[in-house]
Amino acid sequence: MATKRRSLTKLARGFRDRTLVTAKLASKTGFKMLAKTLNPNAKAKEVDEEKAVAAAEELLEQMSQMKGLIMKFGQMASYLEGAMPAKAQKVLSQLQAQSTPMSYEAVAAVIESELGSAPDDLFDELEREPFAAASIGQVHRGRFEGSKVAIKVQYPDIDKVLKSDLRTVGTLARLSTMFSAVDGGGLVAELQERMDEECDYVREAANQRLFCRLLEPFARASVPRVVEARSTRRVLTSELVDALSFGAFCEQPDQTLRDRAAATIFEVCFNCIFHHCVFNADPHPGNYLFAGDEVVFLDFGCIKRFSKPYVESWKRLALSILDGDRAVFKEASIDMGLVAKERGFDWDYQWNVMRYLYEPFMNDGFRFDNDYVTRSYDLLLWKNPNRYKAGMPRDTLFVNRLQWGLNSVLSQLQASGPWPDLWRRAVETPTEPVDAVEPER
Repeated sequence: MATKRRSLTKLARGFRDRTLVTAKLASKTGFKMLAKTLNPNAKAKEVDEEKAVAAAEELLEQMSQMKGLIMKFGQMASYLEGAMPAKAQKVLSQLQAQSTPMSYEAVAAVIESELGSAPDDLFDELEREPFAAASIGQVHRGRFEGSKVAIKVQYPDIDKVLKSDLRTVGTLARLSTMFSAVDGGGLVAELQERMDEECDYVREAANQRLFCRLLEPFARASVPRVVEARSTRRVLTSELVDALSFGAFCEQPDQTLRDRAAATIFEVCFNCIFHHCVFNADPHPGNYLFAGDEVVFLDFGCIKRFSKPYVESWKRLALSILDGDRAVFKEASIDMGLVAKERGFDWDYQWNVMRYLYEPFMNDGFRFDNDYVTRSYDLLLWKNPNRYKAGMPRDTLFVNRLQWGLNSVLSQLQASGPWPDLWRRAVETPTEPVDAVEPER
């Protein structure tokens, strides 16, 4: 049950109120969390569930008010399988949509500044309390020209807050990757680009229109229509879809329905990547709604585009694993920049760990679960002899986020499906990058 919180009038700023707190929370949700909770070698009896819940409640309160990048870390911790004990994770899951909101007065000021009139003059109706409050903006129900709409309003000065967070997190990232083959600076630059785009709702509206078109061929997938007349750089108005949230959908008893929805999420994701070279890089549970077995895809602020050569190399890698071709596997891994230091690289281990990650794509009816997801952390992080020789080009930052995020979503749905057919069909589709259209302003 979400706790009622007093609305914010402004976001924390400055060195003491934000930079120091951000560094502390990033450390808690990053290095310490990874070391103590993601490691499946830790025995269950060593995890004090009550302390974990108390820590999650503290993080919830702090991150909920901080917003920005640090809240995004909390959102990731709230849905990645194995990130923390289940009860603690459930506490933190409130960050996916129900964080501390900004006051209505602050929201109304943004709307008037962007659209030139008071909200009451712009909308037939606008509820003062948001039904969703996330890391960059919050969403209010309303009506426009007789239709139900969702009005997403950006928090005042969130762009400045994100820049401050990126400086802090960037320093931590560079320090943590100093003695590894990972390009910490490149990863931070990639994160900076995506965050800048996410603060531009004009660009997000263009992305939303694009995905509305790309998803037309899928019978059980849809994207809400953008209401152009009430959308600007900091206000995005879309049609309101009445459907179940991810949490509510997971609780309904029909596993067949969950399997069909999971298959739709999976198919849409990899068709967009391998066919169109673009995907929504924020696969957290709050970005899906469910109407029967139809999936409504939300939030297109964080979009990642790939070059055709990168996707072609990825396809070669994928097919080499499916077809058991280790020579091509080695060539494609190097082409993708996944090997920073070839000398002493353990190719046998790399082959076996990738075969494990591709297990769902080689076994019809494979069911995603917690054990499969958490063991992947063990193989990739804790037991990996190549962890200081593997490369992590900036393009892979959001690929990794997608891999673990999507796997966790499918695990929470307890999904089984025809993954080999869906995966091979996506990989073998022609690579035809969709044009990047600059949004009109």
